[in-house]
Amino acid sequence: MTALREFITTAAVAAAFLHVGATPIAAADPPGPNPDPAILSVEEVGAIAGNTGLTSDPALDLRRPGGNHQYDGQYPADCLAVFDQDVAFANTGPFRSVTYTGAANRSVTQAVGIYPSGIDAKAALGDLATSLLACSSQGIDNMSFTVQVLDPTTMALCFSQCSTIYRVSGPALIGVAAERFGDSDRIATAVMQQVAARAKAL
Repeated sequence: MTALREFITTAAVAAAFLHVGATPIAAADPPGPNPDPAILSVEEVGAIAGNTGLTSDPALDLRRPGGNHQYDGQYPADCLAVFDQDVAFANTGPFRSVTYTGAANRSVTQAVGIYPSGIDAKAALGDLATSLLACSSQGIDNMSFTVQVLDPTTMALCFSQCSTIYRVSGPALIGVAAERFGDSDRIATAVMQQVAARAKAL
């Protein structure tokens, strides 16, 4: 349990963006707008983060949500979206997720899921918020986060920092997580702003 606590608390809710068992990028997309134009390059994210030597790993460039389902049996269903990306982005259409990594296990992840309409994307965000609020209210070990609903289209998950953000922009549900930076919340917010602006044009 100590190892799991270390995984959850240090990776925080960004564990939802780790992609164990996900389909490689070469898999065919379902019909719908291509999420690729919304994704920031590693150079763009590096500039936001202060050029911290982030690199792009093809193994973390995905077309299907993945998950860390080895933990599912230890937590209620409401908590699964914390570490299972395929739960957080349930029923998404076209999808793209990239994670850029650096020294000291620093990482920035962008995930964009396309839904049939903005209404559907907002419904997905609402379902996600409902589950995570229920999880955070149960006082479960390793799940000591809070959920901040910032506006009708945006929420943040907060451990030591509010560095995991979800937002609806057009038909897209977007997740951004920055981990192990001294200013992870600032980085996640800045990346989200740019991704969300691009998603409006999808």
